[in-house]
Amino acid sequence: MIPFVYEKEADTANYIYFKKYRVTDEWTPDIFPHYHDSIEFVFMTGGENRIHINTQEETVRAGGITFVRCFEPHYYMPREGAEYFVVLISSQYLGGYNDFSEVTFPSFIEGGESFGKILEFLNCMYSVWDAGSEAIKRGFADLLLGLMRKFYPLEGVKNAKTTQTFVEVLKYINEHFREEITLGFLADRFGYAKNYLSGLFNKFTGMNLREYINCRRVHAFYRLKGQQPQTPVCRLAEQCGFSSLNTFYRVLHRYPQRGN
Repeated sequence: MIPFVYEKEADTANYIYFKKYRVTDEWTPDIFPHYHDSIEFVFMTGGENRIHINTQEETVRAGGITFVRCFEPHYYMPREGAEYFVVLISSQYLGGYNDFSEVTFPSFIEGGESFGKILEFLNCMYSVWDAGSEAIKRGFADLLLGLMRKFYPLEGVKNAKTTQTFVEVLKYINEHFREEITLGFLADRFGYAKNYLSGLFNKFTGMNLREYINCRRVHAFYRLKGQQPQTPVCRLAEQCGFSSLNTFYRVLHRYPQRGN
């Protein structure tokens, strides 16, 4: 597992991401835990995908749908043979549908009989998809949201305050992970008890703060390494906040980079 990363590119104007994935023994998508100011759907068409949203985690199979609200932390662990569509829709496209801040789709949805109609729509749009066409993107967003509203009921938002608290902490860490950060420091900065923050890390990420920060640093290392392949590894590790090479190599070994 690699730590939650803010996907800034998903918050750019007119952003819609629409892609179909198939996981094989030769290729597994490197889907880092992340959050963004876009809603996100996953439509499973085959196999299994272990999906974590906020503090919930379920194995989603063919015919299942997951929904992520803006700024909800989430990640996937697809298994070999998994097939699925991923759709991200920028908050600017939500318009008359609402911003999902008070009522929302459930995080995990059984597609049921209506899933076939959703899949037919997705396959049709995928065959003509043009990310450069504003008309196609707008029509796609409107139709998909309209179909989802038609077939699946909305429900009240749960644990919105807890999610927002954790996102604010993550934002700070993602900006300052190269520095020394302790649980006590974060608790004082955000006005929460240390035990409360410790519990949030375990619920949202399955790891403690120190492990999370080290993972965040190694993720930054992978990106830097791709951008600066000639720079010595020890220098890149230092730039990412590792003061000990022993710690760096231990974390690197535990969280190897997977294929993209």
